[in-house]
Amino acid sequence: MSSLVDIMGALADQIEDVLGTAIPDLQVRPVLEPNPTPPCIDIYPASPFQERTAYGTGNNDLFFTVRARVNMADNEAGQLVLLALADPDADTSLEQAVMSDQTLSGEVGTLNVEEGPSEYGQFQDVTGQFAWLGCTWRVRVIP
Repeated sequence: MSSLVDIMGALADQIEDVLGTAIPDLQVRPVLEPNPTPPCIDIYPASPFQERTAYGTGNNDLFFTVRARVNMADNEAGQLVLLALADPDADTSLEQAVMSDQTLSGEVGTLNVEEGPSEYGQFQDVTGQFAWLGCTWRVRVIP
């Protein structure tokens, strides 16, 4: 099984490869990004993070949160970018980007978007000074 860092990196690379030209200035981070430069997509362990499987230790299904955030300085423009990422039929669909290679170039057995987009609303930065509009997707990875 690939390490968590490798899985998160491969997922970030895949999203950036698919959406990098469709969404100008897109920042994609394979870790939780406390100070994003929107539009930003970050990836971090979901809660709960693991689900035990019947196949023994080390074969747990893993869950990640993929979060998109946009700038609210121009509220309407930010919402249009976020809605483009949330649109399941658009070329800018985050779900389609995640699902474009369900093995992440062989890093995992398979993955699937379990839910989302959800949590459409404001996300505060770690200092509480700034807020971004965003939403999340929950991704299940089967090693």
